[in-house]
Amino acid sequence: MAEDGLDVGAEEGKKGGKKKLIIIIVAALLVLGGGGAAAYFFLFSGDDSSAEQADGEGASAEEVVQTDGPAIYLELEQPFVVDFMVSGRQRYLQLNMTLMSRDQGQIDAVKLHMPLIRNSLVLLFSSQSFDELQTIEGKQALKASAVESINQILTQETGLGGIENVLFTNFVMQ
Repeated sequence: MAEDGLDVGAEEGKKGGKKKLIIIIVAALLVLGGGGAAAYFFLFSGDDSSAEQADGEGASAEEVVQTDGPAIYLELEQPFVVDFMVSGRQRYLQLNMTLMSRDQGQIDAVKLHMPLIRNSLVLLFSSQSFDELQTIEGKQALKASAVESINQILTQETGLGGIENVLFTNFVMQ
């Protein structure tokens, strides 16, 4: 029986030794993992100014609007209706638009900021001259102004533009 008591004590000593060994191994792995993470952080997330200078661009990859790839269209569902007073007569402009971009992120931003964009476009359309809108040059100038207005809002809200073109899918003047 004396031998049985010694064996039990030996097993308890081995369990304590195994626990200490496991704790030491886990601590070593944590130290090595932390050191590896710190090395990765310092080596790969440092100042990217040399890479930006090599590319010739000041913006990071996250801040660039995609300009290649297939065109993505967003039809503005509700038509714009604007009234004008011309020579004492009430005149109307009804206009449906579709926006074109190559960046899905900017199309999503347009959807998010649609009330602000529609407000800006209504103000733009109502400030036009009815007579000028009857010419091709007037319509092209209106398209350019609409693109500029939308991109200005997107830049204000997201930091990026991204709308390439505005397409008038219906343009009725009465």
